[in-house]
Amino acid sequence: MLTAYERKLLASYLANIASGLKCTDPEARELVNWFANRDNRLARVPKRRRPKPDPDEEKISPEKLRCIEQTLRTECSTVPARRDRTSLRLKRLGTSAGLNRTDLDILELLLRYKTRVTFESMIDDILEAPGRSKNVLNLHGWAMSLILGLTANTIHSRLRDDAPLVRSGLVSIEDDGDIEIPHRLGRLATAPGNANVDVTRLLLDAAPPPDLEWTDFNHFAVDRDHIEKLLKGALGSGKPGVNILLYGPPGTGKTEFCKAVATRLGATLYSVGEVDEYGGEPSRRERLSELRLAQRLIGNNSRALLLFDEMEDLLEDNLADVGRIGRLRLFRSRGSASKVFLHRVLEQTPAPTLWTMNDKNEVSPAILRRMMFALELRPPTAAVRMRVWARQLERHGIEAAPEEVMALATEFDAAPGVAAGATAAASLAGGDIAAVRTGVRSLARLLSCDRPTERPPIRFDPALIQADTNPEALAARLARTGRQQFSLCLQGPSGTGKSAFVRFLAEGLELEVMQKRASDLMSMWVGQTEELIARAFAEARDARAFLVFDEAESLLADRRLAHRNWEVSQVNEMLTWMESHPLPFACATNFVDRLDPATLRRFVFKITLDYLDPEQTDAAFRRYFDLPPPSSLAAVEALTPGDFAVVRSRAEILGLLQDPEALGDMLRAECADKPDRPQNIGFRASANPPRRGIPRGRQMITGHNSATFPEG
Repeated sequence: MLTAYERKLLASYLANIASGLKCTDPEARELVNWFANRDNRLARVPKRRRPKPDPDEEKISPEKLRCIEQTLRTECSTVPARRDRTSLRLKRLGTSAGLNRTDLDILELLLRYKTRVTFESMIDDILEAPGRSKNVLNLHGWAMSLILGLTANTIHSRLRDDAPLVRSGLVSIEDDGDIEIPHRLGRLATAPGNANVDVTRLLLDAAPPPDLEWTDFNHFAVDRDHIEKLLKGALGSGKPGVNILLYGPPGTGKTEFCKAVATRLGATLYSVGEVDEYGGEPSRRERLSELRLAQRLIGNNSRALLLFDEMEDLLEDNLADVGRIGRLRLFRSRGSASKVFLHRVLEQTPAPTLWTMNDKNEVSPAILRRMMFALELRPPTAAVRMRVWARQLERHGIEAAPEEVMALATEFDAAPGVAAGATAAASLAGGDIAAVRTGVRSLARLLSCDRPTERPPIRFDPALIQADTNPEALAARLARTGRQQFSLCLQGPSGTGKSAFVRFLAEGLELEVMQKRASDLMSMWVGQTEELIARAFAEARDARAFLVFDEAESLLADRRLAHRNWEVSQVNEMLTWMESHPLPFACATNFVDRLDPATLRRFVFKITLDYLDPEQTDAAFRRYFDLPPPSSLAAVEALTPGDFAVVRSRAEILGLLQDPEALGDMLRAECADKPDRPQNIGFRASANPPRRGIPRGRQMITGHNSATFPEG
């Protein structure tokens, strides 16, 4: 049912139409019919099927049109009617968006037409006459100027691209001239509440509270705190053009970080264009329109931020070149948005805006350079993942021991989104921690994050490391000096404890280890291996972690043997980062002779690991099997701590842990399978092979020279 104000507004529209029509216009007959049946139409009496016009029907006289107009004008002037809720909300919106009276009249007509059947029926019935456009409210037509009693030039001037209505996103002009308004503008007419409601909160969607805490982003604390300060300054100064980009793989917490920083600042975060008014997928045009509307509404609000998720949606049609990493970009089609227009949207945004995207290569560099700050979010460290897992398990009522939480965090390099999904699924299934593991394992395989982090062996003992450097003495020296900008190259046969050596050093420095395999970094796309190498160093720097490269011979191969340019460029990339990285990092290799000669001089420490000497062999047997070693073990050479770990696992399965002779036979078999046994190794280039069984803690090999390194 129409309000009194709507009846008065409808009468005003009809009077304007009557004033602007000639008696010979086909719309004049429709106006007379609609006016004659107005009471029935307002009472929602079903409309009869419109008869075909009779050519012999009596013509509409000018006097009849003037009489209808006069009747309607009198009704408008004599019937008192205060503005209704919708009109008052529109007025408040006009104040926020900087609209004048004409703008509000245009916007009110469009809103009533979209939300009230009676207004739509009146306009369509009268103005959709034969020979006229079926799109009644069209920029190129005359209907709007006729209904509002304004000139066509006035309408066109208020609907220019640079006019407030269009610039604010309240009105958009389609390619064919049709005039549209955002679907969410209908909330002004349909949302409950009084007329004094906050129009910004009514039209925009505030993001929910974050699931993650501020400390969950400690793995990039420096950049996190910088963004907080930047946004705090932007909110306080009102400076335009503040855009911050967050990019990284799905599930790394980009949206959660946006919500967390807004909460930290005590600001409201409004999400832009996530769904249309019907809960469906919004179009690119709808998302852009809502962005401009949101920018206009909160431009003067010092306690509000905007969030535009999936930035690729807005910019995907604006790349006119062939992209990097083998992905083909299509040339911009005729219907795509102007690059210049999007640049201005970014440069002139009055509200600080947070943008998120998965792949920075999806967006033109011309857009990216208009960001004030950009942050790549990567999967968090194991310590952060433990906190996330613990919180998610507690939230869904799933009991888990601390060691089970630690196992989830260390065995799966899963982002916070994966943890949330796996625990929610287990809760729905009425499961326990085993159900969580089943769920996260399935998602980890899908997302390629099911690569467990290597940890030191359970029975690890630094005394079982046969090296030209005492690991305990080196760890103690490094801990005392506090210096963290150093590098190590560890080489030696498999199983000699290269990774365990690094982890022992990292533990002494109280650093978490970040391990990268060659398979993590080598890519089939030209240029992406270099990008992944740079990203690995950046991850370690942000997480303050000890970076370890396994299979270093694949990344630092001899450039003299290269056949392709990229084989040289990836070594160059490694060398560049090695010299500038501010934290410890290590390279481990079984094939030192395959390394590029220029790489060795760039390592601060070059450490050779060898097979166990007889004393260490006996000690290892006692440690792994809690038994005295058999006499036959003295004849076995080329044993490593890794051999003892493998034999212990085999003996547990076979039930032979109490049989020292059988254990000795299995160790002898392990040595027999080694193709390089016994092989002297080392970094020396001289023809004289290094002696085996270097006294522990007495010598450190650095390039071609040796230096004394005392115990302790």
